[in-house]
Amino acid sequence: MEQTFKRILVPVDFSPCSRLALERAADLAKSLDATIDLLHVWQPPPVVAPEAMIGTGTDNPGLVQLAKQQAEAGMEQFVKNARDSGTKIEAARVEPGDPARTIVDEADRGNYDLIAMGTHGRTGLAHLLLGSVAEKVVRRSSRPVMTVREPKSHPA
Repeated sequence: MEQTFKRILVPVDFSPCSRLALERAADLAKSLDATIDLLHVWQPPPVVAPEAMIGTGTDNPGLVQLAKQQAEAGMEQFVKNARDSGTKIEAARVEPGDPARTIVDEADRGNYDLIAMGTHGRTGLAHLLLGSVAEKVVRRSSRPVMTVREPKSHPA
């Protein structure tokens, strides 16, 4: 059975690695006449005092609202930069939650054919402490996942 990719989900964290994954997905989408949707998953602060969540007035939004606003602003800039360089993006969403779980859930809900995402390639203690969203997505997703790693720069 031949796999066709018509809808590609590209989760982004606004890093250069995400930009590279989007570029690879855009190349693939162009050759297959597929669409690309972007998804950024932001995590609310883990421990937030109730007064911080509701803020103390219209000029002082709570931490959760600030995190959401920063995620939306980051996505807006990321999309602008991508479109300025000629990448076609069908839709871009910002969702709260656990990144790996939300990415897999959105891919299933949106009936995507492929998830294309960057991986930072952390190893050792950094990998142990921070984990890998890409690795978790690969393990949990029933859909194909293409991971893109930024090449390491070699000292001259």
